[in-house]
Amino acid sequence: MSDDDFSLADIIKLIETASTQAEADMGQCNILVIGKTGVGKSTLVNAIFREELTETGTGRPITQHIRQYYKDGYPVTIYDTPGLELSPQQMEQTQLDVSHLIDELRLESADRHIHVIWYCLNHESGRIEDVEADWLQLLSEIKDVPTVLVLTQTLTRKQSEFQTYLKSRNLPVNQIVPLLAKSKLINDEYEVKAHGLDRLVEVTLARLPEEAKKAFVREQITNIKLKANTALKYVGGYVTGAAGVGASPIPFSDAIALVPLQAAMLANINVIFGLQFDRAVMATILSGIGGTAGVTFAGRAIVANLLKLIPAAGTVAGAAISSTTAAALTFAMGLAYIELLKKVARAKLAGRQISNEQLRDTFADLYGKYARSGRRNLDQEEDDWGDDWEF
Repeated sequence: MSDDDFSLADIIKLIETASTQAEADMGQCNILVIGKTGVGKSTLVNAIFREELTETGTGRPITQHIRQYYKDGYPVTIYDTPGLELSPQQMEQTQLDVSHLIDELRLESADRHIHVIWYCLNHESGRIEDVEADWLQLLSEIKDVPTVLVLTQTLTRKQSEFQTYLKSRNLPVNQIVPLLAKSKLINDEYEVKAHGLDRLVEVTLARLPEEAKKAFVREQITNIKLKANTALKYVGGYVTGAAGVGASPIPFSDAIALVPLQAAMLANINVIFGLQFDRAVMATILSGIGGTAGVTFAGRAIVANLLKLIPAAGTVAGAAISSTTAAALTFAMGLAYIELLKKVARAKLAGRQISNEQLRDTFADLYGKYARSGRRNLDQEEDDWGDDWEF
């Protein structure tokens, strides 16, 4: 950093440092998945999360009937209990193992606890056995862990007779969620699309303790809107900080004080969306709003170009920047970056590649849209990733 500005390398380093800290503050989410073999537990877990844990993670046997799936540095751990179609004696042992596991982990720090249970039933079987209903009751009465009854392999989006029946049983679960984790080809002409995963994510998040929420939001890939709304809450905090920087109008020359705050904001949005920090990508994106000033005095150039699009901000040398202006440009930057990462996430789900230049140009366009309009909300379209980009 020079005496009165940040170079592009300085800004990239600020974002990298903030990313490392945000990763360290991620927390941990631990999910216990229960269900018969073949019910689709692995398919469910691999459809929800960024990493296919049951395919690539380490499956460590905890007991004869419980396996722990985890990866070093990955903030979600899955505990799997296969084989609920076992003999009565084996079933009883599995139940004891689960009870002991929950109790033992509760003696450790909160980030080691079982935070939620996904109890999986095959919707197509159309039945819940008495021993399963009894176990749900036991878990509810003794363990007090939020439990979601997941109806896997549900082909219909309408409420079925089986769903109606399960609701009539008043089972001790927090929610019943029917879903199809992976699209299923019925015949040569008809395919049932995957559905219900975003609902399971919403229901699960609502029941997680605070220490597990950020990790869960980051690693799930099916509910992009949830990532965006979570990131927006963080943006609000940085906007307040920016307003504080300009609480007393500051000279334009001092406006680079906003740069570290905005760098931290971008880093935290990145982490919430589950993106690894990439120097080259970030440098290209920032070049879209840094203009042609080069890399030596990038901080001042970025702030100047951001200000140009804020109505009545005043961008000439010596102009004062108010708290309202500081907040407005920070808010516009945060909203634009969230919208950019929404597009990236949807493109990745669709298997599309995006060039750094597309990221740069799209971010600049999005910032311009928010800065000129003064909008303070995100786009709500569910399919806003595709038509305006050429691949």
